[in-house]
Amino acid sequence: MEKILQDIGDLVNTTVDGVLHKVSGVPGSAIVLRYIKSSYQNDPIRSLLEALLVIFAIRYFLASKYSTSKQNYVQLEEYEIDELVDEWKPEPLVQPLKDSERWKLDKIPIIYGESGPKVRLTTAEEALALSPVINKSIDSLSENVPNSNANLKDNTVYLNFLTTDVLNFNNNPIIRTKAVEAIRRYGVGSCGPAGFYGNQDVHTQCENDIAAFIGAEGCILYAQAMATPSSVIPCFLKRGDVIVADKGVNISIQKGIILSRATVYWYEHNDINDLEKKLALANSKYRKGPLPRRFIITEGLFEHFGDSPDLPKIVDLKHKYKYRLILDESWSLGMLGKTGRGLPEVAGIDRDEIDITIGSLANVFGSAGGFCAGVKHMVEHQRITSLAYTFSATMPAYLANTTSAVIEIFQQDGFKSDALVKFHQKGQGVYNILKDNRHIEIVSSPGIPFVQFVLTKEFTSLQQEELVLQNIVDRARKNGVLISRHMFVPEVEVVPVEQSLRFLVNNGLTFEEVLHGARVVNDAINNEFAN
Repeated sequence: MEKILQDIGDLVNTTVDGVLHKVSGVPGSAIVLRYIKSSYQNDPIRSLLEALLVIFAIRYFLASKYSTSKQNYVQLEEYEIDELVDEWKPEPLVQPLKDSERWKLDKIPIIYGESGPKVRLTTAEEALALSPVINKSIDSLSENVPNSNANLKDNTVYLNFLTTDVLNFNNNPIIRTKAVEAIRRYGVGSCGPAGFYGNQDVHTQCENDIAAFIGAEGCILYAQAMATPSSVIPCFLKRGDVIVADKGVNISIQKGIILSRATVYWYEHNDINDLEKKLALANSKYRKGPLPRRFIITEGLFEHFGDSPDLPKIVDLKHKYKYRLILDESWSLGMLGKTGRGLPEVAGIDRDEIDITIGSLANVFGSAGGFCAGVKHMVEHQRITSLAYTFSATMPAYLANTTSAVIEIFQQDGFKSDALVKFHQKGQGVYNILKDNRHIEIVSSPGIPFVQFVLTKEFTSLQQEELVLQNIVDRARKNGVLISRHMFVPEVEVVPVEQSLRFLVNNGLTFEEVLHGARVVNDAINNEFAN
């Protein structure tokens, strides 16, 4: 056996020497051979891998390209191709609606004309037939489309407690004039991201107006409200950082937390004691080594509940445990406070205590897009690192212009002393009517125009509860009042959300009309459980 191995070794050495002798005649080969020898002596395995890679490269470049002209290629006749094409059935781009989804779609009301405090409804079939009438109204710049002479089967004028434009800015002639002026000057879209040519003077002015209104150093606008938290949060948090978040935060914040890849500690909704436990727990795991970034995330007025956190205590805990605070004021800004400046105004907290304020302009402000406000260096950091800001076209200039106009209205003494006061009085009136109904529990804060309530009865399934809630909505609709179930997608929520009904007070309705709507809803609840 040893002799055989020795003979094999001699053969290999002889072969290698012969090859090297022939290669040595090539100019520059001495350098290559010296590299191979030293490499083989130091690391023979690496030399073997390199040799295999060289062989693979030679084989790859010398191999013939794929060709359909080879003998094993099946040449089909024209009639065979036609048969295969006729037999092919593509997968649908969208899966057909299930029965559990179809009824939800059918229950969505279709508003004829523009949305506002009072609306008329139509059906999908009527909407298609009425499209020429609607187009004619648009072409003539009609401001009263719902009252046009259309042959609607349902001529009922409904009180609209669905719209998020709760202060009725979309029907304000000043706001409309500002929108028309901006469209005539800038067009209907910016057609580019802010970092290129999408940012115009009205966008900068709007950012300055929002910052001045809430009392922050700077502000940055986002084109989409949904993308604002999901872009802002990953700007300042990464893997290894710490987030302590309320379990009741909305889906946009949840997505931002997931995208940040930070370590998350969820505390029970509005439970200050549990928040402190989670803060202490998170800090205990980082006693050694570099400190990560640490943020508390909550909402000023929770979209899922309609209530607010104890902001002064959260600020105290923030300082005690050395955290920063992100506050989402999508619903609280404009709705809470004597001047509409949100939860910090109600709680008597200086805006400087809120490290990052984010929010939507699509709710109370009656516009679109979102914003992030705080110290200037935090704002400027997002202009080159925030994905939604860098890669998205800016919001249309007319929306930025109308937002600035809305802020100007908020600062008028007459609006603060009249409209906002009446707005909250109407919210208190709705609360007073519904609070004693034994079939529901109001989960929203008392006396605000955002009224949300859940059913006290326990159900065996979510589907059964959905049907009961929808029946209440339908009963109210039959009596000329539009409310809605709180819509969300359970499959994408990190924490389960309770089914509820929402009543959004609209300041475009009189006090008596709002109370009438609340009484209709109260009767609808009682009648549903009476059967």
